[in-house]
Order: sequence, then C-alpha cells, then structure tokens
Amino acid sequence: MHARYDSAPPEKRLLICCARVAMQPHIAQEARRIASGPLDWEYLAAAAAENSILPLFARNLLSLARDAVPLAWAAHLQRAALASSARSLQLTAELIRILAEFRARGIQSIPYKGPVVAAQAYGELALREFEDLDLILRQRDASAAHALLLDLGYRPRFRAAVSAQGRSATAIPGEYRYFDEARGILVELHTERTFRHFPVAPRWDEFALRLASVSLSGHQVPTFCAEDALLMLCVHGAKDFWERLSWIADVAEMIQAHPALDWHSLARRAESLRVQRMIAVGLLLAVQILDVPLPPEAFRRANADRVASEIARRLSRRLNSRAPQQWGACQRFQYRRHLVPGRRPGWEYAWRLAFAPADEEARAAQLPPPLSSLHFALRPLRLLRKHGAFGAARARTGASLPPE
Repeated sequence: MHARYDSAPPEKRLLICCARVAMQPHIAQEARRIASGPLDWEYLAAAAAENSILPLFARNLLSLARDAVPLAWAAHLQRAALASSARSLQLTAELIRILAEFRARGIQSIPYKGPVVAAQAYGELALREFEDLDLILRQRDASAAHALLLDLGYRPRFRAAVSAQGRSATAIPGEYRYFDEARGILVELHTERTFRHFPVAPRWDEFALRLASVSLSGHQVPTFCAEDALLMLCVHGAKDFWERLSWIADVAEMIQAHPALDWHSLARRAESLRVQRMIAVGLLLAVQILDVPLPPEAFRRANADRVASEIARRLSRRLNSRAPQQWGACQRFQYRRHLVPGRRPGWEYAWRLAFAPADEEARAAQLPPPLSSLHFALRPLRLLRKHGAFGAARARTGASLPPE
C-alpha cells in the first residue's frame, strides 16, 4: 500500500484492498495484516454496503483472512453477498425481458451500468452490486417506451413521465423513472435530452454506431463499446462526486478488462463533449486509490491537468476519511465549475446545473404553468436547504485549485 493511505483508518484501507477483482500479492498481504488487527466490524460492513462493493469485499476478505473475521460477521457478509447475487440475477433477467419487449416494438435502446458493466468490466454478474436498471434510447421513442413499461406493470416514479409527444411532462431534463412496487425494481430511461451533466449534449446516433455486445445469462446484449463505457462511467462518477468506491472500481476494472482500449479515440470523444477533465479525474482516482496501471501517454495526459490532479487529490482524501465531510452547496458549485476546462465554459456549466431543476424537484413542488419558470429561481434555495452552504461540518479544504 502507498504512503497516501497512512492517515486512513484501517477499515477504509481494508475496503480499498478488497475493492478489486484481482489482487496483487502485496495488496493481499496488506489485507491479511489489517484484517488480523482490531477493526470496527459494524462500521466495516456498513461501509462496504454503502460503497456498493459488498460482494467483492466479502469474496476477497473471506478467501484471504476468514480466520480473522468474527464468526457472526463472516456469516453476515456471506448472507449479504448471496442476497446481492440473487438480486443481480433478478435484475439481469428483468433487463433481458425489457430489451426483448423493446425489440418487439421496434425501440432501440442501450443498457449501461448495472448488469452490462458487471459483465463487461468484472467478468461476473455477482461481483458488481447494482440496484436498478438504466437504459438509453432516443427521445422520440420515449413515449412508446413509457407505454411499454406501463404494460409490463411499471408505474412512473412521479406523475406522468412523458407526454404523448415523448417530451418530459415538465420539459425539464432528468431521468424517466419507473417502479415495479411488487418486485421492488426501478428502471431509469435516459435520452439525449436528459444527459444534463454533459457540458455538450451527446449524440445518441454516434454512440449507437459503436456498440459492443456482452453476454448476460446466455443472451447477447448490446451496450457501449469499452471506450464509450469508460467515458460514461467517468461522467457518472463526476456527477455524483465520486462518493462511492464502486464507481472508482468500475473505472479500474473497465481499464484492466480491456487492455486494447483506444486511448486516442477516447481522448477525441472526450474533448468533443468537453468531459476530458471528468475522465482525467476518474483515471487519476483509479490510479491513486486502486493502483491501476495506465498506459504512459494516458497517465501523462491526465496528470498534466493540474486542476484534475487537485480534484482527484481532494476526492481521495475524502474517500480515505472514516466520516467524509458532506459538501455544501457552495463546495458543490465550485467543484462543478472546475470540472469543465476553461473559465467561461466552467462557469456556464456550474450555473446551468445550479439553476436547472431535475424532474423530481419540479414534480415534488408542482407549480401552475404560468409560474413554472420559478423552478429555476427556487432550485438554488433548495440546494442550500438540502446541503447547507458549506456542508454539515466545515473543514479545512487545503489550497485553492490551480488556475486554468
């Protein structure tokens, strides 16, 4: 383990050791050493679940150091891992069913994250914990997909998800969420209009030209090619502040599962969408946290971005903390402002996300049509109320980010 982990509590160091499919000998040795010492097992089990790495953690820990794990906690981890595996199989079967129905109605969709990332990056469904299903489709197909999911027993998570023209009922970007209450399954539909966290709206048709195929329970399922999948994973992690270790593990395992990644092509696509810094942060986190070896040119490009390096350093420090500080609205705004290279594009990106409410916010506080524009004014106030200005407990944040 690197010196950067010296200040991290042993529980966090053990989680990081076990958050990978394959362990190098020195990582396995470190995991055994930590497991044999005093540990807060209640915190450890809760943190593994919170970071969505419980199946990986249980498999690695129990195979390396079962004798060091108290019997009650070993049984708990085994049960939790089995429950996660059963849930993964249930969701995978449901994804296959939905895709078949989409094909029957002529709706082309691209599943991503969840089962396809488990197969594409981890090589085994049971190793990647996931909670819902995500599919991307064309905006013009949103209305047909809405009707299909209603026929399959799903109901919109909020009020009517799409209009007859396939547009958001509130015309505000966000996922289209559908829930099967009887089975506890959540399906999220995304279109080219709902990718609000991209600085430049991605073109669905361009992604569709580069699809790959993965095998899920004997069924061939289309998904993003490795380069596009890595791009999407980095944008998703950046969107949610890289708060879960599983999102960094996704990046790490995708890189290692695809040694022939076309890094130059990835860089070109990233620049066209202005997400090159988001990708740089994701790559640096995979290197710093999970010791992923990057090709020299890819590492040089990511590390040359001083702002990306500083963001990754701060995120690593948060992740290594036993109780990470929750960022307030101001810190979140500054983080997003620095995610996009360039002073003006960065400010425009942060302001857009600060003022454009997501679907769930607009639907939770319904306003008459003449007053709908007030949602844009109310969103900053909601963010301040939800997160506070500077988080629950303001801490020293270190030096300012380097200038552009």
